[in-house]
Amino acid sequence: MSRTRTPVAAAALLGLSLLATACGITVENQPRSVSAPIPDALQPDVTTTIPSPDTEEVEIFLARSFEDRMQLAKVTRDIDPDGTVNTILEQVLAGPNLEEQEEEYISPFIEGSAIIGTALNGTLLEIYLDSLDGFPQDDSTSNRLAYAMLVCTATELIVGAEIQLVKILVERDGDLIPVNIPVSDGELTEEGAPVYCANYATFDPKYQAPEEG
Repeated sequence: MSRTRTPVAAAALLGLSLLATACGITVENQPRSVSAPIPDALQPDVTTTIPSPDTEEVEIFLARSFEDRMQLAKVTRDIDPDGTVNTILEQVLAGPNLEEQEEEYISPFIEGSAIIGTALNGTLLEIYLDSLDGFPQDDSTSNRLAYAMLVCTATELIVGAEIQLVKILVERDGDLIPVNIPVSDGELTEEGAPVYCANYATFDPKYQAPEEG
């Protein structure tokens, strides 16, 4: 006697198929993680019954005018935690909410860019974007400020991850291409090289280059 597959079972199989398809980004035929974990975050295993909190309070950088100069400015957000840095960095791309706009926080980002993955290699965080359409498209202060907000949020404000450097890659024709990240301070970076928050000291002088050695 043959069995008829129920709609629920069919939907479950479809969901597993879609999940398997979305588990990695292939670059040069090598799979990359698309969700860099926060090492110190509680990652329950199959035997753990402790529920994760409904929301988590995090900090990100937006921008604010101070004495006629754009400066990085911290704001607090409540997010649905998933144990990765992705959901935190997505808040940067989203820009200020209505309450923050009333308090004169601003962002150079517009709609058009989304984080499709991240990978944490030691102290280097790679951020994968679907495009750069959400960034200012000129060599301007706004362009460098956008990168400053993303880079400095990653290196200075994400709790539980020891991030010092950030590299950004954009998806093009199925490949991830390193971005030549513009900086406001220090020497110009090589094509596709990672950057420090200290490369944006113009927007917040307290972030200085790490000592060598």
